[in-house]
Amino acid sequence: MMSLTRTFGQSRICRGIFIWCVVILVGGVVPETGAEHNWKDQIAAFKPMVVNVETSSEVVFETESKGTSFATGFIVDVERGIIATNRHVTGSSPAYVKINFYDGSFTEAKILYYDPTHDFGFYQLNPNEVQFELQEVEFGSWRDLALGDELLLIGNNEKEEYSIKNGNVANLNVNKGDRHSSYIHTTFDRTGGSSGSPVWNTKGEVIAIHARGTDTSSFELPIEYVLDALKQIQSGQTIQRGEIGVDLELISIGEAIKHFGLPEASRAETGPSDAGTPKVIQIESIIPKTTGEAHLRASDIIYRINGKLIRDDLYTFDAILNETVGGHVSLDIYRNGEAMTIEVPVEDLEMRKVRRFVRFGGSVFHDITPQLRRMLYFEADGVYLPHADAGSSFSRVGIRERNGNSKVVILEINGQAIRSLDDFISACAEISDGQHTYVVSRDFNRFDSSPTPKSLTVNLKFGPLEVFEWNERQLDWEKVD
Repeated sequence: MMSLTRTFGQSRICRGIFIWCVVILVGGVVPETGAEHNWKDQIAAFKPMVVNVETSSEVVFETESKGTSFATGFIVDVERGIIATNRHVTGSSPAYVKINFYDGSFTEAKILYYDPTHDFGFYQLNPNEVQFELQEVEFGSWRDLALGDELLLIGNNEKEEYSIKNGNVANLNVNKGDRHSSYIHTTFDRTGGSSGSPVWNTKGEVIAIHARGTDTSSFELPIEYVLDALKQIQSGQTIQRGEIGVDLELISIGEAIKHFGLPEASRAETGPSDAGTPKVIQIESIIPKTTGEAHLRASDIIYRINGKLIRDDLYTFDAILNETVGGHVSLDIYRNGEAMTIEVPVEDLEMRKVRRFVRFGGSVFHDITPQLRRMLYFEADGVYLPHADAGSSFSRVGIRERNGNSKVVILEINGQAIRSLDDFISACAEISDGQHTYVVSRDFNRFDSSPTPKSLTVNLKFGPLEVFEWNERQLDWEKVD
């Protein structure tokens, strides 16, 4: 019996050793159960650089929502009191911003800048109002990362302050952002509330800013996007954002060759990719009423930009557009297998931001932005109505979402065509209190968004015509005549 038991036990051990060897042979390495790098001392040093952000908005633009939200930011310039976070945190709308520090103190801040294309922005606070010595992060480069590298995130995850997350680099270049943003794919798990968190490498350098995530993955915007804008602000330069109106995606070079006519010779010229599968840039869609609309088509493969072989480098594509604002960019493209070179005018997307808005009849109105044209695929002119108070004069022109938002474009008021906010102000200035007003609009919350006429009664006692403009020096909105 003892012999049989010993034999059976030895057999189990041998099977275990065999299975372990198979795992090693098949998998290459045995996965680690935890992070190898000891972050303990670094975490203590990093926390004073991270802030928790609380924002409250009553007036909203585009598709932003009223209410209070919580997120994360980090100090990037102590002298000027500049904090970096996401663009979807700063938003573009007027807001009250509260900055909470690791020691329990807090102060107020204002929106210094938000990027119209990429998911980052800056707040600015008065350093003299902070009760301790501010510390700023040290920057690294996402270009120095490799697949599998360990990373650290400190943020306001699930509204729990200064929560810690460990992860690894899963992919160095994915196009999870809007238009032409490059993102780093990491293994951080669910990160709700961590928007705007800094992401560190093991050297203690911030190499990315957290932007979005799922239950199993996370996507980080490379810090170079943030640094480019920060350096321009610090040097007093005017930031420009080149725009040709394209949404881009990355497709494998094999798919480009087989389905879109890219020459086979391009495979060798493109070469391997540090991010994984070799890919090329393809136009996914064109935004209406932009400079690229008359020149480019969806499915065009962009092979070179200003003579430079672009491969899958979305960051460089964006940087070249920024340098070419006011001029033309030269694109070598393949369209259905045909090679061609196209010159496209580059406009400045900064000039298309909401810099002025109107409050009238319990609603908010502003010009149509390229972002709205992209989201709604709206090609006509008009004025956008993002929010109407319940029961207000203009609340009847469209369906209000549960959060009170609307997606309405005003086309005509009392027979006057509305092509811009100036037209809208001129038409509304002629309306008297209680006057029946004829409005033609399109509601993009409806399945059928055809132009629809409505007869309204405008109450001016509680909703007079008010015009607000952005004051760049004060970093605030002010009412103007």
